Amino acid sequence: MKYYIPDSNNQPQGPFAPEELKARGITPDTLVYNEQLGNWTPAIQVQELATLVFGNIQNAPSAPAGGFQSCNQQTYAPGSQMPQMPPKSWLVESILVTLFCCLPFGIVGIIKAASVDSKFRCGDYEGAQQASAEAGKWTKWGFFSGIIVSVLYILFVVVLGVAGNL
Repeated sequence: MKYYIPDSNNQPQGPFAPEELKARGITPDTLVYNEQLGNWTPAIQVQELATLVFGNIQNAPSAPAGGFQSCNQQTYAPGSQMPQMPPKSWLVESILVTLFCCLPFGIVGIIKAASVDSKFRCGDYEGAQQASAEAGKWTKWGFFSGIIVSVLYILFVVVLGVAGNL
């Protein structure tokens, strides 16, 4: 069986036999397509590629999902333009907000940020964009609420210091 893979402009290129794909150095996350698959699918989820190209690796449906969504639904139509980069995940910012500013908002930001990359890799670009927007919103709320609380605390300490000197 032969498969298409995206080129550097995310346009389908091929078809290639599995041996040719192996020579091209595809990774388990490389999206592949053929008529039988019907949708762009990570190479590791195609049994023929998982065994021939990657050795005796279990394909993704039989491996534990690790808490992330399953990639059973691909939203790219064959021949459509696939985005090259995932949306901003806000993961680092969410972790920093959790550690230094506001724990509850930061935790929600981390949860939303963790789903951005998995949704993008599954082909759900709109879901990844939505998760990115949500992660950004919660991270910003946590950051600004942390600044407001810090400023109020400093004002409180200054007022107590001035009142104590009277």
